[in-house]
Amino acid sequence: MNRIVRTAASLVAGCLVAVVIAQTGNAAARSFWPDYAAAEPTKAYSLAMLVARLAVGALCTAAAACITTIIARDGRAAWLLGGILLAISLPIHLFRVWADYPAWYHIVYLGYLVPIAGLAGLAIQRLSLWQGRPLKPSIDH
Repeated sequence: MNRIVRTAASLVAGCLVAVVIAQTGNAAARSFWPDYAAAEPTKAYSLAMLVARLAVGALCTAAAACITTIIARDGRAAWLLGGILLAISLPIHLFRVWADYPAWYHIVYLGYLVPIAGLAGLAIQRLSLWQGRPLKPSIDH
C-alpha cells in the first residue's frame, strides 16, 4: 500500500477509535456512576468526574495513537494524529464548551493530546521492536 494512503487510512482509523472509546467511556460513566449521570445535563461535574473525563480522553488518545502507528507502520503518524485531535478539539473547547468547565480542565485536556499521542505511538513502535516484529514504513510506491 502506498505510504501516503496507509498514513491517511491510519489517521482515519485512529480518529474513529478515539470517538468509539470516548463514547464508550462516557456511556459507562453514565451507567455505573449515578451522580455522573445526574451531573451531565448541566455539566455540574465534581473534581473526580472531571478527572475521570480527562482519564477517558487520555485513554482514547493513547489507544487511537497505537492503532494509527500499527496501521501506518510509522510512529510519526501518531504525532500527526495528536495534532489532528488538537485541531479538532481546540475550537470546540474555546468557542463551544469553555464556560462549561474550569480553565484548568481545558488546559490539561488540550495540553496532553499531542504528547500522549506521540509517546503512545513511540511506545507501541518500541514494543514492536522489542518483540522482534519491527514496524517499518512501507516502501511500496
